[in-house]
Amino acid sequence: MNRRSLLFIVIGLISIILVSSLIAYELGFIKSSGPSANSSGALWQRPIENFANSLAADDGKVFTTDNFDNLNCFDSQNGKSIWNGTGDFYSGALAVLGSQIYVGLQNGRVGCLDENTGKLLWTFQNEPAPNSIFKGSPEIIVKDGQVFAISDTISAHNATTGELLWQASPTGNNIGTIMQPNNTWTGGSVTGYPLNGDPFDGSSVYVTTGDSSSAYFFKLDTDNGTVLWRSSVTWNDWAPPEVNILPSVLATSQGQVIIENMLNSNPQNPVYRPTLLSLNSTSGKELWSINVGATWIYNPTVYNNLLLFAASNGYFYALNLADGTIAWKTKVDIQNLFSLNQADNVLNSTLGTSPMQIDSQNQRLFWSFAGKQGGTSSNYTGILCSLDLANGNVTWTKQIEDTWVGAPFGAPLAGLAVNNGKIFLTGNNALWIFNASTGDLVQSQQFDHYITPPIVLGNETFVATDLWLTAYA
Repeated sequence: MNRRSLLFIVIGLISIILVSSLIAYELGFIKSSGPSANSSGALWQRPIENFANSLAADDGKVFTTDNFDNLNCFDSQNGKSIWNGTGDFYSGALAVLGSQIYVGLQNGRVGCLDENTGKLLWTFQNEPAPNSIFKGSPEIIVKDGQVFAISDTISAHNATTGELLWQASPTGNNIGTIMQPNNTWTGGSVTGYPLNGDPFDGSSVYVTTGDSSSAYFFKLDTDNGTVLWRSSVTWNDWAPPEVNILPSVLATSQGQVIIENMLNSNPQNPVYRPTLLSLNSTSGKELWSINVGATWIYNPTVYNNLLLFAASNGYFYALNLADGTIAWKTKVDIQNLFSLNQADNVLNSTLGTSPMQIDSQNQRLFWSFAGKQGGTSSNYTGILCSLDLANGNVTWTKQIEDTWVGAPFGAPLAGLAVNNGKIFLTGNNALWIFNASTGDLVQSQQFDHYITPPIVLGNETFVATDLWLTAYA
């Protein structure tokens, strides 16, 4: 064999290797020497071009956005790239409904894309409040055929066409006038502002209005602006400039709207305490109310006939939805992290919590919280706990000591998901995987950069960190 023939063979082999490597890279099978490449138990991993700032999954696809205006779509089974788009997709907001994706854009805009092709279908502008300096992307809630964009204003749009239905535009810090595109309501009018949390209930919205001497709750029809009811509940110690004490909708369930109302318990030295208030969602009539004596409540969730939440007095509560009585309560903060990290002003709180997760098959509830220990700003103690849903008994707890970079105002980041008998807990730049039955640690890993909260699609759990997207089976 002459040298010329040998050269052609070598070039051919190199070409085959390069093509094979490119295919393997595209499928996500090539792994770097980075820390996330060694994740045991991973179904697949694939490199991503930029750090992801949000994840969503739907219909066999995983979507990421990043700080370089990219929106990417991957096959959830193997990580293969399906499509990607570029253009103003800088956002922490990403929602999928039906065959459409809703993503926050810069300067208060929202875009809608086709889930299967990535084609941009339409955009709309969430108009800022007068004299606003808001330049970011709005929070997005999609439900009941409407998409709500929330920044320093709230606008409601048809989820299919993007047509503006109504907008709430503040005239002060927190109080504004809710208006249709023609600035009027048919069949009634009210000056107010949608409650915090999730105030959207079908084709209606819950708002509050009034002043420090008399404030009320209203329910409005978002299709025509009709005032459906004004509650008989009123209070006289409301301080509108304090955005953190505005009422919030915690849940709409079983014909009730459950509101957290922060009331001042000391006029000379204002200290606001939450009262949970249940109103009949049809009439606005008060059904029950309760104050558990805590400064703050965390992660309220409705499950069957119970309202579940944790409180800053260190207890976890289950309330009967029917009458607001306590079904059970359990002390979960045995380390007194709440008392060390809570404050009357939420902006000074250094306690971080995760979303609550429920395993209905095994009747277990999982929740985690973390707070500073000592005087350092980054040493945190985290607690992961498992409770029996029937009686609130603690089945197990796990303590985690770690150095976490704080989220805004000092609270540590946290994400929690339960899938396939495993618990996936993320905190800043770390991942822990636990056995859901026993609490035994299956795997832990530190990364160079932040990790996204885990999301679940079917039997797979996804996280993104250090320029990698990883699926766990």
